[in-house]
Amino acid sequence: SSRPNILFLLLDQWHPDWDGQHHETHTGPLPLKMPFLDEMALRGTRFTQAYVPSPFCGPSRACMAFGKEYDATGVMDNKRWPHELTTWDTVYKMLRDEGGYHTMSSGKDDFYEFDYHFPKYSGNPDHHPLADIGFSDAIRSDGKMRVAKDNPSWDEAYRTYLESVTVQTDDGKDINARKAYAGCMIGRGVRDGCDATSFKDENYPDNFARDTAIELLNRKPHGKPWFMQVNFPGPHDPIISTSRMAASVIHRKWPDPVNNPGFMGCPQQRNFKLGHDIRILPPQIDGRCNYAAELENLDELLLSIVKHVEDLGELENTLVIVAGDHGENLGDNGTRGKGIPWYASVSTPMFIMGPGVAAGRVHTGPIATFDLGATWLDYAGVLKRAPGMTTTSLRSILSGNPSPNRPFVSSGYLEWRTVIKEMPTSADDPTLTSYKLICAKSEKGMKGAPASATPFPSGAPFHLMLYDTIRDPYDLNPLDQLRLDVIAELVPLLPEGWCR
Repeated sequence: SSRPNILFLLLDQWHPDWDGQHHETHTGPLPLKMPFLDEMALRGTRFTQAYVPSPFCGPSRACMAFGKEYDATGVMDNKRWPHELTTWDTVYKMLRDEGGYHTMSSGKDDFYEFDYHFPKYSGNPDHHPLADIGFSDAIRSDGKMRVAKDNPSWDEAYRTYLESVTVQTDDGKDINARKAYAGCMIGRGVRDGCDATSFKDENYPDNFARDTAIELLNRKPHGKPWFMQVNFPGPHDPIISTSRMAASVIHRKWPDPVNNPGFMGCPQQRNFKLGHDIRILPPQIDGRCNYAAELENLDELLLSIVKHVEDLGELENTLVIVAGDHGENLGDNGTRGKGIPWYASVSTPMFIMGPGVAAGRVHTGPIATFDLGATWLDYAGVLKRAPGMTTTSLRSILSGNPSPNRPFVSSGYLEWRTVIKEMPTSADDPTLTSYKLICAKSEKGMKGAPASATPFPSGAPFHLMLYDTIRDPYDLNPLDQLRLDVIAELVPLLPEGWCR
């Protein structure tokens, strides 16, 4: 068929180095094992500069849904959408209504508060206007922490599932699976029922997203092209490993964060002797090693979904995309989390394989992840674009064309905006590189800055910072005092009112 199925596997808060392809990092070897992504890299195209429209869950996903840049959506943070957005068409709705696709969503998609087909489980008590996001079917779940804190009367899929399951603790006591889960996420661990026996892989949040994705695939109509977005809650914090996951990473050395030695160390390596019977490790919280354990578990889940599509006889005609909604700073330069303009926050791994996609190829130029929307519409044969959509198809790049699909890439969040452009290194050096210009409106816009960054000028209305993302991916060598020519070329590309 000329119109493939589309399977979008979306991870939450994924550091761009932690994809199984970066065996050496700035601070040492990274022994991460992700064999499915290794296979995707061989069978498809991998992107090394995939920039998110905004490094925050709600804004990034809204940009992808509406096919618009950060400032154009009006979704500035994780709070409620502006009312007018509920009348806009989404990429998903266009796939369903214009393309005839059966569209599905599982896991934490951050749309449940606004979708009248699959409404927020709290019942929308403040009567916020609701929208048709565009899904034909969905099984939604909430983020890790909120599932533990949800009102017991709310009908949220993962919470409801946990409530229905009885598990045993290490000492043989029967308890509710949600109580064990809450003990891990917001409680006191073993003292609140979270132990090696009660918190198992089969009840893990990412595994639940996989299970509901397969349930949706099994009940989809036959003979109709389909789109599925699987929204994994991980590896978003809180970082937590089951006993098996924790044991799987205990014998490997994990690299320190950039400019922050010793931060986010491995708790099971610190608290247990390596000769200890690691089969009975309690669940482990935090640490870069457990971030790796989450990712290695996710790699297995990605493979299992793709294998299920293959078992259905549909993989050969399915476009498979794996990406993150944004990055995770993971302790680099003393900061963890997201929402900042630095490498680990504003970019994410991305892999694509399927019919017509160049195999074994690495695309090193900057691309925008919200351009996936136009890519899906392109493959679906949908020519229409909703008013204001600026998403641009990546299909030419996927077929092997190295030329960029847009002249520059943008990102932003609250107190900063950035543009990234591929261009010659200088007038004397035609070698292509990528320059990133950051405009910060306050010191808050420089949160997590490397110590080498030029400080925010006292009393100034904004501050410009420039980096070469190819030669200096970790933003350690500022060029804003050295390359005024590049700054002059990039400043006009910033949104109106930002440093211009």
